[in-house]
Parts: sequence; structure tokens; C-alpha cells
Amino acid sequence: MQPQVDADTSLVDGVRLFDPPPALRRFSPGDVMRIIFGVLTLLAALIASAAADSTIDGVEEDVINGIARLPESIEQVGVATAQLFATLVPLFALVVILWHRRWRVLLHVWLGSFIAAMVTNPVIALLGERGVTTQANVEEPSSSLIDADFPTTSYLASAVGAVTVGAPYLPRRWRRAAWFWVIVLVALRFLGRGQPPLDVLIAVSVGTIVGSLVLLVLGSPSAEPSPVNVLAGVRSIGLNPVRIGRLDTSTGGSVHYVATDDDAVRTFIKMRTPDDQDSDLLNRAYRSIRLRSSEVRRPYSTLKRRVEHEALALHTVNDGGVAAPQLIGLGVTPDGGVLLAEELIHGRSMSALTSAELTDDLIAQVFEQVGLIHATRTAHHHLTLDNFIVDPAGRVRPLDFDDAELAADDRALSRDVAELLVAVGAVAGPQRTVAAAIDAFGEEPVNRSLPLLQPLALSSSLGREIRRQRGLLDALRAEIHDRTGVDDVPLEKLARIQPKTLIMIMAGALAFYSLLPQFGNLDDTVDAFGDARWQWIPALLGAAAIYYVFATISFIGSVAQRMPLAPSARSQVASSFAQLVGPAGSGKMALAGRFLQRNGLTGPEASASVALNTMAGVATHLILMVGFFAWAGGADIGGLSLPSIGTVLGVAVGALVLLGIAVAIPYTRQRLIMPVVSGLRTAAGYSGQVLKSPARVSGLLGGSTCITLSYLIGAVFAVEAFGGGLSFAQIGAAYLGAAAIANIAPTPGGIGPLEAAMIAAFTGFGLDGGVAISAVLTFRLATFWLPILPGWITFMWMERRGEI
Repeated sequence: MQPQVDADTSLVDGVRLFDPPPALRRFSPGDVMRIIFGVLTLLAALIASAAADSTIDGVEEDVINGIARLPESIEQVGVATAQLFATLVPLFALVVILWHRRWRVLLHVWLGSFIAAMVTNPVIALLGERGVTTQANVEEPSSSLIDADFPTTSYLASAVGAVTVGAPYLPRRWRRAAWFWVIVLVALRFLGRGQPPLDVLIAVSVGTIVGSLVLLVLGSPSAEPSPVNVLAGVRSIGLNPVRIGRLDTSTGGSVHYVATDDDAVRTFIKMRTPDDQDSDLLNRAYRSIRLRSSEVRRPYSTLKRRVEHEALALHTVNDGGVAAPQLIGLGVTPDGGVLLAEELIHGRSMSALTSAELTDDLIAQVFEQVGLIHATRTAHHHLTLDNFIVDPAGRVRPLDFDDAELAADDRALSRDVAELLVAVGAVAGPQRTVAAAIDAFGEEPVNRSLPLLQPLALSSSLGREIRRQRGLLDALRAEIHDRTGVDDVPLEKLARIQPKTLIMIMAGALAFYSLLPQFGNLDDTVDAFGDARWQWIPALLGAAAIYYVFATISFIGSVAQRMPLAPSARSQVASSFAQLVGPAGSGKMALAGRFLQRNGLTGPEASASVALNTMAGVATHLILMVGFFAWAGGADIGGLSLPSIGTVLGVAVGALVLLGIAVAIPYTRQRLIMPVVSGLRTAAGYSGQVLKSPARVSGLLGGSTCITLSYLIGAVFAVEAFGGGLSFAQIGAAYLGAAAIANIAPTPGGIGPLEAAMIAAFTGFGLDGGVAISAVLTFRLATFWLPILPGWITFMWMERRGEI
């Protein structure tokens, strides 16, 4: 298969070149990194000011007092210099932009500057009045030509926003000069007493965030080298092409070209741009947080070092007899790109082969080539089928040694074996794959890969394949155990932080924070438990148990196909444990989707069924809530107040603005919006099948209604167990309002917000505080905490039986 090359359209210096890249690109890792950095800095400043306001005031006061000790002449010179910089530099930049007629750049820079200035004041207002503010805003000497507080924090944010937007359009030297201007401006600003130091830090953070968002939404200049610069880089190697075409396989930050000389010899060119470093830094930051240090390799000091490392790896494996491409040379472009030239291999990618085309001979060649790579103590670290080509002679040739590790230890080589088992096994099946691996490597290397046969140890593309072929890893492990007789080996712990653990920690902290004010009535709560009428508790437990009957009815009603009754009921019991995995019922929905796919539904059909069941539950809950609110007597329900129309409209407008931004960014539009729209279309078609059956509609809506009523009646029994005192309407309004709040809270099962909201509503209706706390805690014990153990047992049983 010949590589697809863009048609050349221009002739430069006798060389046919490809079309220049688009002037703007809509997604840049650098923009994302700056946004993350700015948000983290801003949050740290706001949290510090809220949690340690005295300390912040003290630090700011020390800074201001220290500057005040400087001679007045130095302070005046510093302020005057800052004002001069702040006035003349933007004016010079404006003249240059107008001279070159860069109207789009001017608009983008103005937007970044204007929005940053507008956002800064409300953010700083969140800090409130601090003791140091008055001290900072003292009157400056009358000799100052401009107001003493100029440049203000708004101006600083505006300047940072403008430079953030404008810097990518500048050559490297001018880019550094622009940021140097900002640094000098901030440093000199500290010499004046116009703003406290924390305000200056916040202004810089806001400017960085806003400027980066403008680049992300409107686009930033492409970092890809121009055709002329690519030609210069290719010639720096010693090649004299007559044509350079751009390949459509350019991915992962690198850009690929093909250079053809007078003798029709074609050379593959891999170009690395400064974007690679930003993307690599973003990926390493995520992996450093998510995974243990052993899973994060050290970054390269420069882009050139990275390309030199790939060249050394190519040279090493070629000397070891590997059929990798032959290295031709390294080069650089005038705009900072670094390129690697190697032999262009013609052929067909193995990822395009079907199971029938992937013959035993090709599989054996794949493992043979990897064995030769490992013989040089080199680990490839990206052994997907995309990186193997079958040339016209039928020979398998490995590609892409960018991530290769030289002088690799046994663990790194075992990771390669694990990746290769998954990559080949996904197409050829576990039996053929494991047999070929044992023939090539022997039993011991294959057995050593068992602890690493897990998603976190594999490339991201293989992770997607594992999610598509559920059970592939288990089948590979079982086949290795059967063929080698090795004992069961536990998987290595690669994660530093499990998402499940993080969610539970956050949920526990939020629950403690939400319930802490209520424990001021601890004595009253103990007294209420002592006077409890325990004959109501069996009724409460019965209401909690009957919930699962109605949940099963609603679940079956949401599926167009006939579902087995007993397994469906078990899945609802297991969901009481699965709800601990994520907020807003995400764990329950994931379990339901997995159960439906195990019972023959496609992924879109399962998602549609889960969405339909969820929407039915939300709709019936809202209808009942409005009815009980009206029955209980108005919008102010015992401490739970309905939001005003203005608040609702404000939230709606904010949501629409965020949606508009997401739609405007091509990356989020393609990766998020379009899949959601496609899923909604599928869901609409599938929902139509369900809604054609009156019995299923009745089960869906009736079950959803009874689900809510069963817990509502359980809340009534809990209140009556501690003496009562509220009407059915009041208890219903309190529970339904609190449950609505809990459903949007970022905690599993609404832990914390639900308890706090129910207690607030009960006490607002006049119930004694101790009784309210006792009733709510007993209600949650029966409906949330007690079902977790049987849910976990059921979950594990279903997993062993392959039902989920």
C-alpha cells in the first residue's frame, strides 16, 4: 500500500512542495497546559485567602512594609519605569500590528486583553476587604505624573492576556521580549503600593487563563513548519529532493513527509515541532499524578535530544539484525523543528489485516522481530499493529522507535511482551497468539508478562481495544496458565491514585463537612435515640427492600427486548454497591449498561435504555416534587427555597455559553459534542421501540414513580420512629427537595448533601434538631448503608458468573 501524499501545488527553488499548513489550529497542548497552570494558581490563591486569611494578610503586610523601607527615590523610579513600560510597549505593539495589517491578530489580542480585564475585578472581589488593602492604597506623592496605582491589577491581567494571545504570532526572540516585558512590569509593580501582592498574582493567573482560552476557541498559529522551512531542513541532511509531499498519517504531534529525489528514491521524514514538548509535558503530568513513579519516564531536555534518541535506537536495532527502517540522517529547520530521515518502507500496515489475513507465518515474524529487538536490550514501548508493516516481499518490518528504551531491564521487556500479546490477540485470538509467543520467546518471558497484562501497562490504543473486546485480557491470562502451568500471578499495582479511592475520600470529606454543623445537637440526638419507637424500624426496612422490586420493574420496562427476571433483579441489588463508584448514579448506570450488553444489547442500545430509565426517574421525581411542594404550602419549604426565575435563567444562559464554547472548539465538537448527538439519535430510535409497548411504558413510569414513593414512605416511617411531628406532605416535600439537591452533588449516593438538606428541611418545618438528625441517619442507614454488603456480595457473584 503506497502512502497517501498530499498533492504538491507550489514550485520553490525547483522543488515541488505541498500546500502550506492551515494558518490557525484549534487545539494546542500548550494552551491546555497554560489553562491548567493558571487555574491551579488561581485556585491556590483563592483557597489560601479563604483558609489562611490572617497568614496572607501578614505576608502581604511584610512585603509592603519591606518595600516601604526603600528610599522614596527608588520607589518613584520603579513606579515611573513601570508606568513608562505599561504605556509605550503596548503602543509600539499596536503600531507594528497596524503597519503589517494583521487585523485578525489585532482582534484576537484585543479580545484577550479586554476579557481578562473584565474578569479580574469580580475574581478579586471574591477576596473581600483585607487588612492590608487600605495600607496598600495609600496616597502616593503628588509628583507622580500618573495615578500611583497605575498599572492596576486589571491592567496587569489585560497585559498578560494580550501577551498570551499575541506571543504565538511572534518570532522566538520577540516572544521572549514580550514575556520579559510582563515580568518586568510585575516586578516593578511590587515597588508601588497600588495593589497587594496577592492581587497581582491573581491578575497574572486570570490573564493567562483568558488568553489561553481565546487561543483555544479562536485558534492559534500552527506550529507546523512551512514548506520552505521543511525544504531547508531536508537539505540540511544532504538530501536534494525534487518533490516533498505531506503524509496523511501525521499523528501524535509529529508531522510526516516524503521526499523524492531525481532517481525516484523516496525518503520518509518525521518532523518534531515544539508542540511535541507541550504534549509530552501534559501527558507526563497526568501520568505522574495517576501512576506510580516507575511508570513515568524522565522527559528529554530538548526536542533535539528526543530525536537523537530515536536515531540511536534505530541504529542499535539495525545493528542487531532487526528489519527496521535504515537511518539516513537528522536535521533542523529554521523555525526550531527537528527532523529524522529514514528509509521509506512500502507495504501494508498490519492493523489493516483481518483475522484470516493475519497468518501464522506473519504472527511468527512479528514475534521474531520483537525477539531480535529485545536481544539488543531495547524495549520498544509501543508495540501496536500500527507499528508493523508487511512489505511487498511478505516480510514484517517494525516501525516507530520514538518511545524505545535502550539498556532496558527485564520488566520493560516484559511490558513489551504484554503489549504484543494484546495487540496480536485482539485480531488473531488468544490461542494462536500465546502459542506463537511461547515458540518465539519461551515460557519464562511470557510468564513474566502476566503481572503487566492490564490496561494501565498498555498503550492507549490498546486500552480502547480492550474496552471493545471485554474479556480479552482474561482469555490471554487463562491461555498462558493452561499452556505453561504457571501459578496464578497477581497484577502489579501501577496506579498511584485509584479514581474510586479519590471519589470516596472526597465524598467522605464533603459528607463530614456537610454534617458537621448538625452535630452541635449531639446531646439531643442521643436523647432522641433513647426515646425511639423501634416498632417502626421493620416498616422502614420493608420500604427499603421493596425499592428493589420497583427498580426491577422500571429497569425491565426500559428495555425493548425481553429480559430475564432474576438476573435483572440481581443487577438492581448489585447497584447498591456500584453506586459508590461515582457521583449522580454514574456507577449504577455503568453497571446497568454492562449488564445489558452481556444480555445481547449493543453499546448504543444499552446506553439508550439506561438513559431512558434515568430520564423516567428524573421526570417522575420532578412531578412528585412539584406536587408535594404545592401540597406542603409554597416555594419556601422548611429551609429549602426554590431558586428565583433570575437564577434559573442565569444558570441556563451560563450553560448555553459553555455549550457554545464547546461547539466552537473543533476538538471538543468532534470528541464530545458529535458523539453525544450521535448517541442521542440512537437513543431516540431505540426509545421509540420501547414506547410502542403500553406494558413497558407502564412498567417504566409506574416503577419509577413507586421507586420514589417507597423511599418517601421510608422517610415517613423514620420520622415516626422518633415521635413524628410532621405531616406526610411536609416529609414528602423535604425528602424530594433534598434528593433533588443530592442528585447533582459530586458525591456517590449523595453522601453528605442529602443528609444535610433533609435535616435542614425537617428542622425548618419545626421538627426538633435531635429528632431530625436521628430520623435522617436512621433512614440513610436503612436505604443506603445496609444494602451495600448484600450489593457487594451480589456484584461479586454476578461477576464470577459472567453476568456483568
